Amino acid sequence: MIANLVKKDFLLVKKSVAAFLGISILVPLLVIILMRNTTQIQGIGMFVFLYMVILIEVIFMQAVATEEEKSPKAMALLCAAPFPRKSYVIAKYICYMIFYGACIAIYSIIAAVYPGLGFLNIAEALAVFLVGGILYGVYTPIAIKCGITKARIVFTVAILLVSLGPTLIFQVFHPDMELILSLMQKTSSVIVSIILGVAGVGLLLVSMKISIRIFEKKEL
Repeated sequence: MIANLVKKDFLLVKKSVAAFLGISILVPLLVIILMRNTTQIQGIGMFVFLYMVILIEVIFMQAVATEEEKSPKAMALLCAAPFPRKSYVIAKYICYMIFYGACIAIYSIIAAVYPGLGFLNIAEALAVFLVGGILYGVYTPIAIKCGITKARIVFTVAILLVSLGPTLIFQVFHPDMELILSLMQKTSSVIVSIILGVAGVGLLLVSMKISIRIFEKKEL
C-alpha cells in the first residue's frame, strides 16, 4: 500500500523530474564555475550538497502539494479504502528518504568527475540529512494541518536561509573554516555520525507521528 502511495507522489510530479535532475546537477556546477580555484572548492562539498537537498526537497514538496490541492476529493478517496490514513503520511516521509538518496548519488557522480569538489564523509552526509529533516519535519505537519498556502512560509524561509544564511554567517562571525574542519576531523567521526544519525531519524519519526495524528483528525 505504502509503495503505491509513494509511486503516486512521483507520478504527480513526473513532468518535473527533468527539472529536479537539472537543479541537482546545476548547483554543484555553478559552485565549480564561480570558484575555479581548487583550493577554494575543497572543504565546501557539504554546503554544496546541502543546497542540493534543500532546493530539491522544497520544490518537490510544493509540486506534490499543489497537484493534490487541485483534486481535493482524490485524497478522500485514497484514504477511504484500502489505504489507512497513516500510510498516506508515511509515504511522504519515504519520499524524502528517496530524494535524499538520489541527491547523494548525483553529488557523488559529480565529485568523481570533478575531484576538487570532494566526496562526502558519513558525518557530512548525516549533517545534511539532519538539516533537511528539520525542514521536512516542520513543513509536512504545517502543510497537512493548514494547507500549502501557510506552509509556503517554510518554503520562503528555507530559500532565504539557503541563499543568504552562509553569507551572513561569514560576514558577521568571520568563521575560520579551516579551523572548523580541523576540529571536526579531530572529533571522533563515529561519535559525531551516531549523534547526527540518531538526531535526524528521531526528528523525522517525531514529525511523522505528529503528522499522522493531525491527518487522522483532519476532515477530508
